[in-house]
Amino acid sequence: MLFLIFVCLFSSIHCRIHNLNIFDDNRQQILLSTFGFLRGGSMTLHVTDFTYDHPGIAKDTIFGFSIDKAKTSGIANYLQTRKSQSCGFNQNDQVNEIPHAHFVIDHKSETPKIIVERYTRDFDYLEIQYEKQATTNQTLASNTAQTVKVNETLVKEIPIERIGGNTDRFRFQFQILIKKKGEEGLYNLYFLNCYNRTDVPLSQRLLHINLTATLIEKNLENYLSAGELPLPVLYFTWAVIYFLSGFYWIFVLRTSKHPVYKIHYLMLFLVLTKALSLVFHGINHHYIAIKGRHEEAWAILFYITHVLRGLLLIVAILLVGTGFTFVKHVLSGRERKLFIIAIPLQILAVVAQIFLEEKEESDVVYVTWRQIWVLIDLLCCGAIIFPIVWSIRHLEQSAKTDGKAMSSLSKLKIFRQFYFMIVLYIYLTRIVVYIVKLTVPFRFEWLQVVCFELTTFVFFTFTAYKFQPAPNNPYLTLAQESDDEDPEMDQPVIQNPVFDHVTKVNKKPRRFLPKLSTRNPNDVLTPDEDDEDGYHHIQMSSTQV
Repeated sequence: MLFLIFVCLFSSIHCRIHNLNIFDDNRQQILLSTFGFLRGGSMTLHVTDFTYDHPGIAKDTIFGFSIDKAKTSGIANYLQTRKSQSCGFNQNDQVNEIPHAHFVIDHKSETPKIIVERYTRDFDYLEIQYEKQATTNQTLASNTAQTVKVNETLVKEIPIERIGGNTDRFRFQFQILIKKKGEEGLYNLYFLNCYNRTDVPLSQRLLHINLTATLIEKNLENYLSAGELPLPVLYFTWAVIYFLSGFYWIFVLRTSKHPVYKIHYLMLFLVLTKALSLVFHGINHHYIAIKGRHEEAWAILFYITHVLRGLLLIVAILLVGTGFTFVKHVLSGRERKLFIIAIPLQILAVVAQIFLEEKEESDVVYVTWRQIWVLIDLLCCGAIIFPIVWSIRHLEQSAKTDGKAMSSLSKLKIFRQFYFMIVLYIYLTRIVVYIVKLTVPFRFEWLQVVCFELTTFVFFTFTAYKFQPAPNNPYLTLAQESDDEDPEMDQPVIQNPVFDHVTKVNKKPRRFLPKLSTRNPNDVLTPDEDDEDGYHHIQMSSTQV
């Protein structure tokens, strides 16, 4: 069943060669792609069909494309917000110092064309090429199409062709070449529909467009963005690290002379699954780099191991957080409900992430799934934290009520350390990683992967160290002590409160033993005036017995 789900998902995979299919869309701004270009990179856009409804009201509107160049993802997100506030072609709404270029579609004249407008010094000499005549997709994909090269003057107009003589249906193609150091950056490509402005009543925003296109982005012969170029090597390197860690954990479990619990093997499967996931992820990115698309077999293997890794991680954290296996062997009703909620949430979170990665940024559902992913991820983080908080509260109460303060406080200390590591893990992998992506230069976006994997590895190492089968492990020692305690010690000898101070004879200290009286031989027990224990001994005679 899981395999069939992945096959359905991969029917719409586009990767770095984007097949854009936008139908009946009335968004004012559509983000088509975000890609980091280095010198020698190129962006090729081949629009095979562009049309709009209501030609009468659309004659005075402006359609076209806009390209912004930023140094970081944070600036790119800021520009996207600014563009969404009004028509992106309005120069007054632009941040003038940020390089950008406009491709305005002049669809009203008898000879339709695209007017190219460059802004800022970085884009003054941005080289743009276009085909003399429309060619086939095969010619475009091979990057061997005949183009007009301009050496003396820059291209300011790109011809477009009407399809079937229709006045509202067009096709065209152009290519942008990054040839200078100053032109390098993180490029955002938008389609803008200025009729549907946000500053007009909603009832007037009725113009819909249809766009079918192919977008190819490359850095020389590599289809990965500038910030993703080191990712295949990084994933393979971390896979080797996790495999070595897994083999070492196998050695620890095999040579241990102390109890090995099932959760120790669960930790082993988690590490090995994580390593396999990284291997398949690296292979997946390798094929994207050389072909621009996934190899479906490797991509499906990656997502299957990715799902298993997520499930094993949340199950292991929940079991340790509830104290299951180590301290107790039965889950409470509340903990079982938590598992029933948390595990489906984790599955849904992974599915949301898969949809997010495989959908085009221009897709309407892309934004929806991104919001769903953030919400589910926060819920999963809460599900991870709750059992540890419950365990800490239970131990705090036990330290005050059950007379085992030292044992409970020792357990409490370890649970608090584990809780701190969980919170730190969530903070670093969710918030800090996102901040790193927004702030580092576009060519160093791979640092977010390093930050994520390093945090995950440290968390795995800390958990393995704290709960390893070793004699000096206070957590396991406390669990064994709890199992070895005499259950009769927790039961009162006599329930009558009159006999609260009566204990078993073999458990009574020597100084509490009664003395035989030499003054009255009929008495079995006599009070001892010299006793300093403060107890009043009962006097019994043979006649009374």
